[in-house]
Amino acid sequence: MAKFTTGFLLGAAVGTAYALLTAKKTGAQRVASASQYVDSLTEATNGVQHAVTRFGNAMKDLRHELDTTLKPAVDDIQASVDDFNFQTQPRVDAINEHLDAISKAADSLNTTIDEH
Repeated sequence: MAKFTTGFLLGAAVGTAYALLTAKKTGAQRVASASQYVDSLTEATNGVQHAVTRFGNAMKDLRHELDTTLKPAVDDIQASVDDFNFQTQPRVDAINEHLDAISKAADSLNTTIDEH
């Protein structure tokens, strides 16, 4: 087991040394690159946070508009429908009575014709 650990540590040291010696970027360039990456990531995160905040505000505005315009409009429409039904119900009842009278007259004509 000791030989494996020694070989593993020696391999890790040689690999790290090789990567550092053959790298195309210097240490300062790597630090600058990492710093730029973190800065851009922070900027993107802030952008998403602001977008979520604006979306939440837009949803609140939409909810307010629905509460102030849609609900009263639906209530007005329902009141108009109820008023229409109230005003037309006597006419509908009269039409149904006339249709019943016509139906009875047609039935009596049919029975008279069938008798002859």
